This record gives sequence, C-alpha cells and structure tokens, in this order.
Amino acid sequence: MQFIYRCLFLIVIVVFAQHVNAQTMRALNTMLNRQWQGQQMGMMMAAGRFNYNNPGNLKYNFIVTMADNSKKEVSSKIYSDTVTHKTYLLFVDKSYPKSDPNRNKKIYPPQTLSIARNVAGPGPGFIRADYVPPPPRFFNGIAKDSCWMFKVISGSINAYSCLSEEGDAQTFDPSTIVGIQLNNGPIEKFNEDNLKNMVGLDIDALENIQKKNYYKAIKKYNHNAAKAAKK
Repeated sequence: MQFIYRCLFLIVIVVFAQHVNAQTMRALNTMLNRQWQGQQMGMMMAAGRFNYNNPGNLKYNFIVTMADNSKKEVSSKIYSDTVTHKTYLLFVDKSYPKSDPNRNKKIYPPQTLSIARNVAGPGPGFIRADYVPPPPRFFNGIAKDSCWMFKVISGSINAYSCLSEEGDAQTFDPSTIVGIQLNNGPIEKFNEDNLKNMVGLDIDALENIQKKNYYKAIKKYNHNAAKAAKK
C-alpha cells in the first residue's frame, strides 16, 4: 500500500513539475517576444526617421564635393539605407542606358567631403519670364560617417540636422536633429543627457528638456546666453 502511495506521489510531483515548467516557458517566450517586438519597434521608428516621410525631404539639386575634390550635381532626395544605416543621394548617370544597372548610383557621406544646395530664390514652382534670380546662397552639409549634417540652429549651442531644411523654414522638422555642439567644441550625438550637460543650470532650458521640447530648450539657452553676453 505504501508503495502505491509513493508511486502516486511521484506521479503528482512529475505532473506538477511539467505544469510549472510549461508556465515558465510560456512566460519566458512572452518576455522574449515583447523584447523582440520592442527592438523591432525601435528599428522601425529609427527607419521611419531616416526615411523622412515629411515635407522637408524634397528632391533638390545638390552640389556634391567628392572625397577627391571633384564635384557632381545630383538631383535627389536624401534617402536611407536600412542595411548600412547610412543616408545617401541617388545619382542618375545618364551616360548609361536606362537598362544598365550602373545608371543609378548611391553616394554615401564617407565618399564625400560635403554637399550643398542653393536656398536662395523662390524654390520649385512657376517662375515668371521677367524673374531675375537672386545671388546664390548655399546651405552646406558636412560629411559624417552615417549622414550629412546641416547646421539648423546657431548660437552657444549649435544644432545639426540630417536634412537640408533651414531651421527657420516651415518644412523644418526638429526630429531630424542628430548632432549638437557647445560653442566650438566637438559635435556630439543629440540626446537628452548630452543636451543637459550643455545647458548646465539654465532653468528655462531645463524646464523645456523636462517637457521633452528639446528644440525650444536649445533656443531658450541660446537666447539667455546671448542676453547675458550683452550685460
């Protein structure tokens, strides 16, 4: 009889252990799935940012200074390569026929020294026959490893965007800021911690950082710094 009880007890223990193990595995799989989904969402958000599905990512005529100092005129948007995680311009080499795969070439930032576009004039659209274009004014982007950086805010803190829309343009999107620079120091990655270090104890800037309004925080800091410099 005792032998039967021991057998039943062992069976209960085994069944209970299998049940607990199944629950543990389900919990582990749920956790891993959530982590994977979070990573996927993060990558999707990053990809969305660099695909620039916003009014600022228009097709412009860029003057590209290549690494060997030669120059190309490239009519392109600024695209993102999801494999290399670098932005690029698409250069159509019309010396090749349309059927030739060499006709379309990607130009990445490390292949260049800089790019620039003329921001003077009315932009795309109808131009009257008597229109006299203003002198060119070039908006320059310096080449970094993964993108070109255009200075969109100037002051004690400079801010750099990876799109070529000027900071005061209606089409400028603050979410495209990728670099910040304190005075003439190094350009650092744009994030909350680096911005906090740069604004120091400026209350106005810190309040805007707390509200996640980083663009306004930079503007406030620059305004206060300029005002203090005049005293």
